[in-house]
Amino acid sequence: MIKEAICYGCNNKCILSIDIYNDSIEVQGNLCDEGIKYAKEQINSNKGILTTLVRIKGSRYNVVPVKSSKPLDKKLWVECSKALSRLYVGAPIKAGDIVCKNILNTGADIVCTKNID
Repeated sequence: MIKEAICYGCNNKCILSIDIYNDSIEVQGNLCDEGIKYAKEQINSNKGILTTLVRIKGSRYNVVPVKSSKPLDKKLWVECSKALSRLYVGAPIKAGDIVCKNILNTGADIVCTKNID
């Protein structure tokens, strides 16, 4: 089975081809050793960075992109999305501003990823 993923292990953002067969993992497309480590974590983990949108008031835009500050269990993504769907933020907001602290008591914050005036 071949799976493709974007590596976030470093700033290169390589496109990895991960081939899984007989409990062995072969990784191609990585430019550094972090890609191999990242691929193994992705295959063996049910966690990931949640990325979504939150509504915003006081701007010409309707939504602002956000992400979790650390990987969350993928089973919680729907519940986190439901909680964030009830949330409005006010403009202006800057990338890095915390939109929701400790979402669902996971220890992860939801952080804005774009500047909105």
